[in-house]
Amino acid sequence: MVKYIIVHNKHEGCYDFKCFEDHENQRKYTNIVINPPKIFMFNDKEQAQDFFSDYISEVDEVDPKCRNGEDIEHVDYCTCGIVELDEEENPVLFYNKRNQIFFLENGPQVFIPSQNTKSNIDDMNLTNRLIRRCRHLDDEQKHKYIELGRTCEESMKESSKSKASSSK
Repeated sequence: MVKYIIVHNKHEGCYDFKCFEDHENQRKYTNIVINPPKIFMFNDKEQAQDFFSDYISEVDEVDPKCRNGEDIEHVDYCTCGIVELDEEENPVLFYNKRNQIFFLENGPQVFIPSQNTKSNIDDMNLTNRLIRRCRHLDDEQKHKYIELGRTCEESMKESSKSKASSSK
């Protein structure tokens, strides 16, 4: 039985949104692009993790702003891919402007991402929805986002401290 699946969703053409209006019929038409996912199946976790790491390295496109000769130093707001790690520091999710790659384990009946990854995805989707809906933030909303950022930074620091102390 397959225990690990890597799913690659490609978003080629998804950002090329065009709308055509038919004034006679008072309708709008949009073009869509459907990209079927690529699925890779593994029985061995180590083999799946090695493949996942190599695969995201092939797919990731480094933003030219981040290149410093041979070295790569990420700058704010770059378009490089983002990698989410699990508790054991193994990559489980990769995404950039054109790709989403998930490392999934066999759950009770279905292949599911970890609860931590699902929570992070929900948080990112909520933030993106709020940002899209509110083009201009009032002062109260700005202060809420600042407090949220501070809370996140503090929890990240505490998390890294607890990981460092537990590894000793």
